[in-house]
Amino acid sequence: MSFVHYRVSTLGIELEETLQEFLREKVVDVDLLEVIRKEFDKAMVTVLKKMVKDKPVLKGKLKHYQNCENVWIFHIANPEIRVSNYSLPIQMNGPLKIVGCDSKLITSLERKKEKKGKKIRVRK
Repeated sequence: MSFVHYRVSTLGIELEETLQEFLREKVVDVDLLEVIRKEFDKAMVTVLKKMVKDKPVLKGKLKHYQNCENVWIFHIANPEIRVSNYSLPIQMNGPLKIVGCDSKLITSLERKKEKKGKKIRVRK
């Protein structure tokens, strides 16, 4: 199981476009693309853990939620977000989708993959 929800962020989309361009120009192969994508996912988890200190406050109407393999998805209508008690609220016109997962689950999956000892060849 892989957490790929970071790939639909602006940064993830730009990375994917660059990787596809490298693939077309035969700079990298498909195996290396997958390694880069997985490293991007791990890096996003690490950076968000270290860099994000503020906790947002979210108000809105919960329309739908689901939990599948410890990954939660929430759909919220008319959301209002505050980053701190002193900030002005951010209001969105459309619905908001939040995807969250347990960080312990991510680290346990990484350990399992490391134990398998998969070797990957890199073209030079």
